Amino acid sequence: MAEKKTKTFEDHCRRLDEIVSRLEDEQLPLEESIELFTEGVDLALKARNQLEQSGEKVQKLIEKLEGDFDLEDLDQEP
Repeated sequence: MAEKKTKTFEDHCRRLDEIVSRLEDEQLPLEESIELFTEGVDLALKARNQLEQSGEKVQKLIEKLEGDFDLEDLDQEP
């Protein structure tokens, strides 16, 4: 069985760009538009979550640079 690859922030952004382009097509059927919009919302939430996690990692690294040393696994899930 093939292993499921985790999508990157860039993957989400590329797909969101594709979705926006498709939604701008005035000839797109309503049902397909709704499906694409739903997928886009899901991708946007995933991308935002990835940005927040990255921001937390950066903040922890900055705190360490400023002298607030704390050994912690940065890749650990919350």
